[in-house]
Amino acid sequence: MSQTDASKSKFRDTYFSKGYLRDSNFDGADFSNAIVDRATFKGSSLKGAVFANAVLTGTSFENADVEGADFSDAYMGDFDIRSLCRNPTLKGENPTTGIDTRVSAGCGAK
Repeated sequence: MSQTDASKSKFRDTYFSKGYLRDSNFDGADFSNAIVDRATFKGSSLKGAVFANAVLTGTSFENADVEGADFSDAYMGDFDIRSLCRNPTLKGENPTTGIDTRVSAGCGAK
């Protein structure tokens, strides 16, 4: 799914394993309750995406734009959370849920 426009797509309850989701547009996509295992969103835009209650094991958001994304109750390993918290675009508020992006990812407010 590299270089794909999947903006506003509904991926609720889906399963991605070893997904190569690079350089794509997932703005406003809903990954609620999804399992995204060992996937990479490197260079993708995830503005306003919802990952509520998702399992994000081994998933990379390196160089991804996650502004306004909601990670509420998402499960991520410690390494993945630390990496996500260093992402400079981890800011804003999700336009659908109204949740603060940094707080939802477990990074605390800046």
